Amino acid sequence: MIKILEDFDVDLFLDCYQDIEKYIQWTEYPNGKQAGLQYRLGNDPWSDAVGRTNLTSRWDSGVVLNEHFAGTIFETIIKKYNLTRTRFMWIKPYACYSMHRDLSPRFHIPLITNPDCYFVFKDEGLFHMKTGHAYWVDTTKEHSSMNCSNEWRLHLLGRSLP
Repeated sequence: MIKILEDFDVDLFLDCYQDIEKYIQWTEYPNGKQAGLQYRLGNDPWSDAVGRTNLTSRWDSGVVLNEHFAGTIFETIIKKYNLTRTRFMWIKPYACYSMHRDLSPRFHIPLITNPDCYFVFKDEGLFHMKTGHAYWVDTTKEHSSMNCSNEWRLHLLGRSLP
């Protein structure tokens, strides 16, 4: 349900993130905050890729990279893995998401985490995604994410088109 796709130097991602962070416009949620790296033409560049999406929400065409990420390692990863609806997701300390299923698998790069942060599959149990790896995650299975620590957790995630 989770596969390591490749190894990365997480510091390259964090350095780039820190250069861009002052421009990011976050959407706040009870369990954390999110910001998009991509959007669909005519929509808000920061909030279009975040939150829940409905079945009629199309991400297979007209997807644009937020200009703040042009020429960065994030653009390279988005192109390499053909990602859409790519976003940053911070989870607050002691917070979690409800159990749910996504319509397609997800690509994750943990940027800031610790051993008390878990990806949870209803039928398979807990899994800790370590920094330094890119993961393919079958999120079509019932799952959740939880942060059981007193520190914030940050992932870059997106949906890969077939």
